[in-house]
Amino acid sequence: MVTVAEDFNIRHNNTFAMDVTCRRWVEYTSESDVWQFVDELSAGRAKCIGEGSNLLFTGDYTGSLLHSRIMGMDVEMDGRDMLITAGSGMHFDDLVAHTAAANRSGLENLTDIPGQVGAAAVQNIGAYGVEAKDVIESVRCIDTHTRRVTVLPAADCAYGYRESLFKNEPNRFVVVAVTFRLSGSAVPRIDYGNLRERLGDTAATPQAVRDAVREIRAEKLPPLPEVGSAGSFFKNPVVAEEEFIRIQNLALQEWGEDTRVPHYMLPDSMVKIPAAWLIERCGWKGKQLGNAGVWHKQPLILVNLGGASPDDIVELENRVISSVSERFGIHLSPEVEHIA
Repeated sequence: MVTVAEDFNIRHNNTFAMDVTCRRWVEYTSESDVWQFVDELSAGRAKCIGEGSNLLFTGDYTGSLLHSRIMGMDVEMDGRDMLITAGSGMHFDDLVAHTAAANRSGLENLTDIPGQVGAAAVQNIGAYGVEAKDVIESVRCIDTHTRRVTVLPAADCAYGYRESLFKNEPNRFVVVAVTFRLSGSAVPRIDYGNLRERLGDTAATPQAVRDAVREIRAEKLPPLPEVGSAGSFFKNPVVAEEEFIRIQNLALQEWGEDTRVPHYMLPDSMVKIPAAWLIERCGWKGKQLGNAGVWHKQPLILVNLGGASPDDIVELENRVISSVSERFGIHLSPEVEHIA
């Protein structure tokens, strides 16, 4: 079933609470419904969005916004592995809750990330050392170029850090379902951030890790919908090891010999540096520009403090990027997708 609203205000359909409109707001409940909009998608006059949790609308959208309401979840066993196929419109955290309750590890680190299952596959969401791609088996989608339904194995989805085939070829694929493989032998990952410390002596079951992640997120992230945000606004920069050494030496000169730049070594000898640390060191934590601000508990997040316009957020974004570039010689890239 398809429902359509014309000249629709989407302030309550994007977590940044941008007060903008779209020409048409379209909700669909089945795969077959999507075929009505293939021409619009191919022509770039329509876009699929989930719960608007990783988006910044920079103004009114002149096309159609397509929103999946394809629900449902099928579970089957493949040996000791559990295969779960979820509709693209399912709330992602509902899926995480199900797998944790079933004592199946793999998704629990992604607890409380807002958004839908389809968007999780598109964005390759990640948190606490886990990315969606780690457990995605395949993605079922409609290819608007070939006009066919296709099932893409994860290996063909060009997954990278907050990247995917679906992001690199916008409007080509409409995700309708995602299959996740949860290994019967997998154990929770607790070696990222302060998860291990938070768990203490508690056994690291999927549910315990989920509970710990929920506590940590509640302590540092702005509450939705009271405070508008799109989650982590910037990607954590990844640099070569020699570049990291340069930044570490700069930090020692700037703030003293006890200063240590937090970082995570990657398998390819590259180094990931938390963007939040760079932003905080530039003095932005808790700062405001009009009604836009940098969250006082987590500087990776830009927030709408009430009535912020898209221009307010973009100005703040540019100021933060410039500050980090000037001080550290690193260019931050937004994780949040900008939609004009």
